[in-house]
Amino acid sequence: MVQRAKKTTRKKAAKRAVKTKKAPVRKRKAPARRKPAAAKTATQVNQKAQWIAYKELQAQVDKAWERLKANVKKKASAQVLVQNKNALLLLLGECNYMASECMRLSGKKKG
Repeated sequence: MVQRAKKTTRKKAAKRAVKTKKAPVRKRKAPARRKPAAAKTATQVNQKAQWIAYKELQAQVDKAWERLKANVKKKASAQVLVQNKNALLLLLGECNYMASECMRLSGKKKG
């Protein structure tokens, strides 16, 4: 009996799946909605009204500050000085609020 040499068979190489990168999906931005002309004018009127109110408050703050300084120079009673200081602080708080509102509206106007 003759021994045969063993056959060496190559295993077929498994084909590797080549991964392809897909292009990223870009979402489209929705077109900006336009305000009607009446809404634009109403916004402008509100902005102007708030600016006028801010300016009036600023004038009141200036008057209250002058009143407080004058009473300090006169050496007024502590009760009067506290009342003047509280009035000034109240006006400054309102003025600060109006300034922030004006800034908020001006930011919306640009954006």
